[in-house]
Amino acid sequence: MIKGNSYMLVFSMLMLLLIVLVSTTPIMIKALLAVLTIALYFPAIRKLLFKDKFRKIKVALYSSLSFTIGLLLLSAFDEPSSTLTGDTLSSMIVVLFYSVMGNFIYGLPASLLAELISIRFFAIRIWLSGFIHIGFGLITYFIMPGLFIPAIICAILFFALDEITKPHLT
Repeated sequence: MIKGNSYMLVFSMLMLLLIVLVSTTPIMIKALLAVLTIALYFPAIRKLLFKDKFRKIKVALYSSLSFTIGLLLLSAFDEPSSTLTGDTLSSMIVVLFYSVMGNFIYGLPASLLAELISIRFFAIRIWLSGFIHIGFGLITYFIMPGLFIPAIICAILFFALDEITKPHLT
């Protein structure tokens, strides 16, 4: 598996795993980061992740931005007098950070799995992919019940943006 110029890739992943393992982050996040790092070692997963000019990575970022902007607009309609105060902006930065982390650590692997499974069932591919995306959002209830509704919203956004940006063959 180690051939050519992949020594740098292996060294980088080992360093990332070492940093993750010695950090003070919760064990669940450590496990997810370790699995994601190990998954990136396999060429098939990297090919899926980086195809179509980093489409999946862009979708994860766009869904995080959409969720944060939607939450900002919702809070603006809720309390119009305090639309862009420093407190609101700082809380939106925190929301953006956590939605980006959730979409990259949890949503991206779920989307890759959904694509791997749904591509085999061409007739119901969109329905199956949507079911898997939303299903992973629902699983969040058992992991972190407080993030249940935002996770479902992010899963729906991720699925919708993934389907919109997917190049379709006609």
